[in-house]
Amino acid sequence: MWKTKRRRRGRVASMMAAAVALAAVMTASPAGAAPRAATAEAPTAGLNLMLNADPWKVVQTRRAPDGTWDAAREVPQFSSFYYWTTVIGSGQLRLFGLKPSGPLSMQFVQSTQQPDGSWSEPTPMKGLAELPVPNPPLQRGRAGAAVVNGQVQLAAIAPSGRLVHTVERPDGSWQPWGAISAPPGIGSDTFYSLATAEVNGELHIVATMRDNGSVLHTIRHANGTWDGWGNIMGVNGTPSPWGSPHDVVAAGVNGQLQVAVVNNSQIAVYHTIRTSGGNWSGWGPIGQPILVQPFYVCGADGANVNNELQLVFETCNERGTLFHTIRHANGSWDKAGNVQSAVDLSPWRPYSDGSAVGG
Repeated sequence: MWKTKRRRRGRVASMMAAAVALAAVMTASPAGAAPRAATAEAPTAGLNLMLNADPWKVVQTRRAPDGTWDAAREVPQFSSFYYWTTVIGSGQLRLFGLKPSGPLSMQFVQSTQQPDGSWSEPTPMKGLAELPVPNPPLQRGRAGAAVVNGQVQLAAIAPSGRLVHTVERPDGSWQPWGAISAPPGIGSDTFYSLATAEVNGELHIVATMRDNGSVLHTIRHANGTWDGWGNIMGVNGTPSPWGSPHDVVAAGVNGQLQVAVVNNSQIAVYHTIRTSGGNWSGWGPIGQPILVQPFYVCGADGANVNNELQLVFETCNERGTLFHTIRHANGSWDKAGNVQSAVDLSPWRPYSDGSAVGG
């Protein structure tokens, strides 16, 4: 049942995605650089990717600080995960994934990458209840995590479409799920995608709604209180052309929140920044400046790497092509380039909705 639903969502995303353009040169690194095996020295430095690969696989690679890529490898113990997110804590890469636990229930489990590159066996997250699944399942969902003041905070879209949140305690257990309701007037409490980021010691969540395509933002402060949802579209206006947003990336960079939204208009990705003072910049189309060949965007992943935003675009074509770009501190963007020209992903078909974290 779960695999059928997953493929169906991929087809929906493909139909929703819009054509944008893309350059054929690898971003800020030698395009022909040979893939390098992961080493024990600073194994998480750079952009760490856990790619969703069809059918039903998780593939790991990393773009190192010098621009070269680690050899890609499959992590078989994650093959049953429905979706997942990653953080880096104490120099180790941690993954939190949702997997079926019964006919109509799912459970979050966690795993940590060891210094030799292997992963611990996924174990249940103590204190977290299973998440019920409606019959039929509504959607696949998403998750996001961030380390805030030394504690991991996890937010997830449950199979029901509700948004839930938890915090890891010092003893390794987790607070019970807390529901985060949509703002009044939206007409639905069903979320479609989300992203999380730590900015100045606070958790920021950016989410899109399933029914009306709003792009919402909220903050969990250090004292545990939440701001009310704000609609970024209400502040920035609606860019033109604009379709239905179906994926979002958020990253804290130099004390500011950077957001990229994937939608199904002719401009497939838009970017905006929330300053430390709470003001939003206008929408910037990530299109012709860095993209010149037509392709379809299913999703995006990204993270702060060395105080710059790095993005990976995931296409909807049969090959699952990946492209990478960097937004530098001066506001300029690198030409996007084909990830597969630098790392061999031929044994797999990369799929949308993976995870990225910077180390």
